[in-house]
Amino acid sequence: MNKSFNKGEWSEFYAFLKIILDKKLYAADDNLNKIENIFHPVIKILRIENKKVKIYDISSNDFISLFYNDQLPPKKISYDIIKKSIKNIFDKIKSSKGSSFEVSEATSVMNALDCESIKSSSNNKADIILAIHDYITLIETEIGFSIKSNLGSNPTLLNASQATNFIYQIYNDNKKSNFDSLAEDKKIKEFVKSIISSDCIIEYSKIQSEIFNKNLRKIDSLMPVILSEFILNFYKGNGVTIKDLSHSVASSDIIQKLDFNYEDIKFKIKNLLLNIALGMVPNTLWDGFMQAGGGYIIVKENGEIVCYHIYNIQQFSEYLFNNTKLETPSTTRHKFGSIYIEEGNYYIKLNCQIRFT
Repeated sequence: MNKSFNKGEWSEFYAFLKIILDKKLYAADDNLNKIENIFHPVIKILRIENKKVKIYDISSNDFISLFYNDQLPPKKISYDIIKKSIKNIFDKIKSSKGSSFEVSEATSVMNALDCESIKSSSNNKADIILAIHDYITLIETEIGFSIKSNLGSNPTLLNASQATNFIYQIYNDNKKSNFDSLAEDKKIKEFVKSIISSDCIIEYSKIQSEIFNKNLRKIDSLMPVILSEFILNFYKGNGVTIKDLSHSVASSDIIQKLDFNYEDIKFKIKNLLLNIALGMVPNTLWDGFMQAGGGYIIVKENGEIVCYHIYNIQQFSEYLFNNTKLETPSTTRHKFGSIYIEEGNYYIKLNCQIRFT
């Protein structure tokens, strides 16, 4: 097995080990600070590798019981091998350079825990499934969590693809050759500014992906229009962070015509960020349910792991609002940023990618 992975992938494995030892997940406030008196006891951890369901029962303080598809008898594993290795594993993950690297200190732990892989399928928002003792229902509940890491570069919340291209119509009598001259040696933001400064109007038309459009409309019927205003204001240079852009969007003509104010826009964009974080992806038709039904686990720079659970969802949405931004992905890879003609009309595609700050 290839044991070279990036920091985000290694952080998933570290979080798995840390939960085994801590036997609990601490909640976080909207500034990512651990809330000492709010935590969720973890009883079991479920992992799926090569279609095998592995259940790590950590309810005993003496040993870990590993079940395969609930088959008996379980394999009993000592906590000691994790205790001896976890600090070295964390230090190696944090200090390593490069996009992909090995952590030799993890090999013995992976063998002891029968781990064939350190990461989940990229098609699943839930990176880890935990059986926790639910203080509200007083029963054991299996819920999925997505894991994000602060050890490397800031992770993305919404990955760019051609599905996240928004199409805008350009209204002007100029010929395309004039636009070409404006675009010489200019980056996409400067190009957009040049188009606007040439007495052009850039107006949202549609989303390239009908699936993404349907997913957004399931959150809010006007969400495609609202998000298109965030994207356009970003490329116009009116802000970068979601928080700052919310002010520009709220004051835009289109949003004013819809009779929305800043608080309305903040509420709606927080709802969008939350649904992206917990289930919705652009390329797959979304059923409206949260795949990472428990929330987010975040690996902090000091080695702590904290979570946003469904019960502190308000703090999670506030954290997302205050700690995300739009950014410009590759124009060539995702095929956007140039003017094209369709049925005699001028259009430009602008891409949406959201990253943690």
